[in-house]
Amino acid sequence: MISNTFVCRCLYILLFMGIQVSSTAQITLRTANSNAVKNPQPVTGRILYDFRYVKDTSRRDYIYTETLELDYTKTSSYFTSYTAKQNDTLMQQQLAAAFKNAPDPDRVEITLTGGAAASSDKFYTESHPQPRVYAIRRLAGTAFIIPASQVSINWKIIDSTKTIQGFVCQKARGSSYGRQYTAWFCTDLPYRFGPRRLHGLPGLILEAYDDAMEVVYHLNRVEDFNTGLAPIGLPGDAETTTSAAFAQAEEAFKRNPQAFIDANRGKRTTGRTAGITDGFDPSKIKSINVRKSSTEPAGIKANNPIDLVKDPS
Repeated sequence: MISNTFVCRCLYILLFMGIQVSSTAQITLRTANSNAVKNPQPVTGRILYDFRYVKDTSRRDYIYTETLELDYTKTSSYFTSYTAKQNDTLMQQQLAAAFKNAPDPDRVEITLTGGAAASSDKFYTESHPQPRVYAIRRLAGTAFIIPASQVSINWKIIDSTKTIQGFVCQKARGSSYGRQYTAWFCTDLPYRFGPRRLHGLPGLILEAYDDAMEVVYHLNRVEDFNTGLAPIGLPGDAETTTSAAFAQAEEAFKRNPQAFIDANRGKRTTGRTAGITDGFDPSKIKSINVRKSSTEPAGIKANNPIDLVKDPS
């Protein structure tokens, strides 16, 4: 899911905080659960990708951009939005400033603004003992795991090489969820992972793009090993579901967010979003104002999904 504005991210974070804001700016607090992951794996390294995406096929002049992150271990990887993490840092700074500068520390008025567009999809991939890919989605702090049915990619490795930022890469071609991709992978980084659902080559994928050049991942940088990042794994208290069931839950949330929150009380998790509100007491918040901030042109429609083929229900 590609979010157009900072607003959606802010609202989700407020739900992670357990804040319900009424028309009179009164708030109630709900307690979130832990952010533990199953079978945590220490991160070996990290790759950042510059992502370019034709979101609206009727407006090819507009290219959506974002920075994406791949944390990897010897046997697993976690793919998420680096831009979203930067937005979280910005939000935390704004929260800190609001609490610090509030005339009345017990009645804090908060304005959240700024931040680039960011995607909410996350993917966890395992290469051992057998390949598995999971989409990780969240609604109102409730985590869902969606196992992919289309896991294996029938890659054809081609006798062609090029150097990307000093890394000698080899070319491969393969199809994933309805798109034909070219991938450039580096065997000097012998990990079988890449952006989003792309995986299974004998080296990290540093660049990938589909034939139409509508979905493009360019290498931004490879981080040094032993980065000290938090261990990765599937959310420990997430609910396993299907794409179709999650779509129904998402529609229910859009229709009535509060009813969805109440129905899922007790299953809420913060996942890797934990830490945004560390040190802040939500009970002292008097009001919250979220200001829209987007550079996307008016009229853009998300009519070009990255996955052209959906998982079976």
